[in-house]
Amino acid sequence: MQLRLANKLRKIKKSDNNMLLFAFEGVLITLINNLINNNNNLFATRLGASDFQLSLLITIPQIVGMLVLIPGSILTDRMINKKRMVVFSLSVLVCIYGAIGFVPMLGKHSFTGFLILLAISVGPMTMYNTSWQAYFSDVIPLNKRNHTFTLRTKWTFLVGVATPLVTGFLLASVSTVSGKITLHRIFFWVSCVFLLLQIAILKRISGGNSHSQSGTIGFKDLKVAALDMLHNKKLLGFIGVSLFFHMAWQSDWTMYYIGQVNYLKLNEAWLSYVTVGGAAVQFLTVGFWSRINERYGVRFSIIFGGFGLCLFPLNMILSTSLPDHIGPTVFLLMGTLANFAFATVSLNLMQCLLQVVPDKNKTLSIAIYALLIALSNAVMPLAGVKLYTALGANLNALHITFIIIFIGRVIAACLWTFRWWLLRREPK
Repeated sequence: MQLRLANKLRKIKKSDNNMLLFAFEGVLITLINNLINNNNNLFATRLGASDFQLSLLITIPQIVGMLVLIPGSILTDRMINKKRMVVFSLSVLVCIYGAIGFVPMLGKHSFTGFLILLAISVGPMTMYNTSWQAYFSDVIPLNKRNHTFTLRTKWTFLVGVATPLVTGFLLASVSTVSGKITLHRIFFWVSCVFLLLQIAILKRISGGNSHSQSGTIGFKDLKVAALDMLHNKKLLGFIGVSLFFHMAWQSDWTMYYIGQVNYLKLNEAWLSYVTVGGAAVQFLTVGFWSRINERYGVRFSIIFGGFGLCLFPLNMILSTSLPDHIGPTVFLLMGTLANFAFATVSLNLMQCLLQVVPDKNKTLSIAIYALLIALSNAVMPLAGVKLYTALGANLNALHITFIIIFIGRVIAACLWTFRWWLLRREPK
C-alpha cells in the first residue's frame, strides 16, 4: 500500500515537473516568434518589399511547410519518442535563423535571400508544431491538459506583452534604415540562443515513449490515416469548422498590416502598443476562460473567441474612417478590448483537435489537418491583398475588403456554435 502510494506521488511530481517545463519551453518559443514573426513585415519592407511581395512572405513559406508535413509526420509517428523530431526541428531552425541574419549582405538580392531562407525555415517550424502536439499528448494526461495549457498560455501572453514593447522601442529609437536592419539581424541571432535553451529544456521533459509503428516508412500510412479520418465524423466536423474559421481569420493577415501602416500611419512603437495591448488582455483573461473550459468544456468557450475575432475588421473600418489624429488611438483602444475572448483560440483549438484525433497515426492525422490549415494560410492572405487590389487599392477598397472578412468571421463563429450544440451531450 505504501509502495503504491509512493509510486503515485512520484508520478504526480513528474507530471507537475513536465507541466512547468512545457510552460518554460512555451515562453521561449513565444520569445522567438515575437522577435521574428512580429517583425518580418517590417524587415522585408526595409529590404525593399512591395505590398505583393509582403503577401509572398506568408504564401511561399506555407507551401514549403506543406511539402514537409506528410513525410515528416510519417517519420515522427515511427519514433518511439516524438521528442526526437521536436528537438531536431529546433536544431535546424538554429542554422537557418543564424543564416538569415546575414541576408542584408546580399545587397539588391537581400529580399530574395530573406524570402528563400524564411520559406525554408517554415519546414522545421511546421514539423516542430506538429510533432510537439503529438508529443504533448503523449506526455500530459487528458485530465491535466487544460491546466497545463492554461499555465503555458498565460506565461506566453506575459512574454507577448513585454517583448513587443522592447523590440518596438529599440526599432523606434534608431533613426536610420541601416540601423533598424542591423537590429533585425540581431533579433534573429538572439533567437538562435533562445532556441538552444529551448532544446535544453525539452531534453529535461520525461516520458513520452509510445508504441512506434515498425516497418518501412512509406506513404501507404497516409492512405490508412486518410481512410480512418473519413470514418471519424467528429474529426471531420472539427476540421471543416476549423478550416473555415482559419480561412476567415487568415484573410487579413497581410491586409491588417497594410491598414495599420499605410492608412493609420503607425510606426514601430505604435505597432508594438497594439500587440502589447492585445497580449495584456489575453494574459488577464486566460484564467477566466480556463475556468469556463473546466465548467462548460473547450468546445463552448471557443465560440466567444470566434465572435471576438469579428470585432477586428470592424475596428479597422471605424478607425480608418476617423481623422488622422484620432484613428490610431481608437484603433489601439478598440483592438485591445477586442482581445477579451481571443485567448480561447490559442487555449482551445488544439484541445478540441486532441479530443477527436485517433491514437493510431496520431502525428500523421494532425499533419493532414495542419496541411489543410497551411494551404489556407498560403492562399488567404494573398487572396485578401488581391481582393483589395482589384477593388482599387484605396481606402474604400480597404473598407469593402474588411466588410467581406467580417461576414466570413460571423459565419465561422456560428459554425463553432452549431458544433457545440451538436456535441453538447458529449464529454466536455
